[in-house]
Amino acid sequence: MNVNIPFMRYSRDCAGVPADTGASIPQMSSSELGARLRRERDKAGLSLARLSEATGISKAYLVRLENEPGNPSVQILGRVADALDVTVADLLGGPRYRLDEDELHVPNLLRSFADDHGLSSTEIRTLASIRFRKGDEPRTVERWEFIYNSLRLSRGLDPDGDDEPV
Repeated sequence: MNVNIPFMRYSRDCAGVPADTGASIPQMSSSELGARLRRERDKAGLSLARLSEATGISKAYLVRLENEPGNPSVQILGRVADALDVTVADLLGGPRYRLDEDELHVPNLLRSFADDHGLSSTEIRTLASIRFRKGDEPRTVERWEFIYNSLRLSRGLDPDGDDEPV
């Protein structure tokens, strides 16, 4: 049986990444990445120590990622993104969300709120999945913000809510 395995490139930071995946990675400076990492960590309410525990990445390395130029591996970014409940694309400045329009309807006001507040795909999907009674749908961005903040608050009150996205 012949198996076609793509050529793998190895480095000390990144074990086994296909040499030509055809994917484009958004270009951003390492200071932008550091600022984005810090913003997402703050939004998730995690200290560097807690993020270190959640990812298995040393606190010192996380501090360097946030404050010094660097080139983290895709695996490192994936572990951080998982812990922060965002996508690697969110960390790299890709589109804020990717939803199949046929799969889930995202109202324009929710899109506007999501863009203004930098919501993750998971947060948008959660808000878009709420079914309102006819006539009770949010009619302002402020109403979406109230719903979002209410869900965040209820997650904080739920002892098991730490692992669940808003």
